[in-house]
Amino acid sequence: MTQRTLLLVGALLSASTACGPAPEACARQCGEIRELFEAPCGSQHTGTPAECAPWVGKVSAMAKELDNSLQGKPVEPGVREALPKLITAVSDFQSQNCGDVKVDNVASTEQRQSKCNEALIATRGDLGSLYFTAQVPD
Repeated sequence: MTQRTLLLVGALLSASTACGPAPEACARQCGEIRELFEAPCGSQHTGTPAECAPWVGKVSAMAKELDNSLQGKPVEPGVREALPKLITAVSDFQSQNCGDVKVDNVASTEQRQSKCNEALIATRGDLGSLYFTAQVPD
């Protein structure tokens, strides 16, 4: 893959230090987003809601931490749109107790299973939007 530009989120995090670039903060945040995006429940689109519940929990923690770190700072419009959508998708997944839904995504027909699958798909998509909007470097 080609090298992408520096992550906007990382730039904003480093700007918040008032000491110039903070590569450790950027590397940590970029690395976390990349790991979640590349995980089997992430961009790979595999796993049932129950299997992916721990992953969704990690996405939730990362999104909340990122949201808190960006409060009161100028944020790129794409990130400003993607982050709240990601937080909402994660919240939908967790409020449905989707960690209990053990049915295969394709075979799901029950209303709760469908809602959990939708929330999982939305979480994957919104994390992907954040990943690409923020231009996480390889």
